[in-house]
Amino acid sequence: MQKTKIKKQKKSNKRNKSKKSKNISFRTAFLIICFAAVILFANHYIGSHYVAPILMYHNIDEKADNLSVPGKSFEKQMKFLKDNKYNVISLAELANLITRERRIPKRTVAITFDDGRENNFTNAYPILKKYGFTATFFVIPGHCDWPGYLTKTQIKELSDNGFEIGSHTLNDKWLVGLSDAVLIQEIAGSKLALEAITKKRVVLFSYPLGGFDQRVRLIVMKTGYLAACTTNTGSYNPFYDVYALKRVKISGNHPENMFKFWFNASGYGVWFKSLKETAKPKTCKPTKNKCMRKRY
Repeated sequence: MQKTKIKKQKKSNKRNKSKKSKNISFRTAFLIICFAAVILFANHYIGSHYVAPILMYHNIDEKADNLSVPGKSFEKQMKFLKDNKYNVISLAELANLITRERRIPKRTVAITFDDGRENNFTNAYPILKKYGFTATFFVIPGHCDWPGYLTKTQIKELSDNGFEIGSHTLNDKWLVGLSDAVLIQEIAGSKLALEAITKKRVVLFSYPLGGFDQRVRLIVMKTGYLAACTTNTGSYNPFYDVYALKRVKISGNHPENMFKFWFNASGYGVWFKSLKETAKPKTCKPTKNKCMRKRY
């Protein structure tokens, strides 16, 4: 009797395990199908409304913080772009395509660096040259030659080798709320300082922390910049605003995760984040000139 009960129990356990296995397999298959359907829809939609991702880096070093990407991870990311035939173009070229309302092919990306840290030159520059990629370095000229920041000689070498040098203001100041005189000093003064170093026109600007309002934007335009970058993805706009170009932050959180990097570099990341931003209620801090961009 006891043996019969044990046999029945074993059979029952096998059936339960089989049912659980089937349920898990069904759920897994269902999730895969749903994900594939979303990707196919996104691929179709992005195909006709493609937003070229602008990748935003800060530091290429071994520090364990959100603004740092280790050198090995950065090289792995650049190798991924090269191996998968991504079209890495300059930010100025991308801005020109946007201004002329030209259709931008898929797998087109631009690469930018904020703050002008010396590790951009020592760690990122050799890797970019190795893979034949261009990039834009947004520099704070008031910090040139400071410990840990780019020197004037390094900035000149980057510029002479075909890399774009852009302004990140003269002294890395939060622009919203500054007087007109200080704004002009930060925006126009930085342009003049960088042009004196590179002996070339400086036409690209990056708002510190992504913050700006209509007054700041207008001064950037009048100063002679052709495009300006913020930091957040914001609402999805296939025609862009070249004075509020949204970027995708490549952070130090799991930089070795190549699926996450592919997601951001492919344009899907921009698309999904924009949907999230569109769904959020609009919140602005009060200012005299409408509202400013959310600080990131």
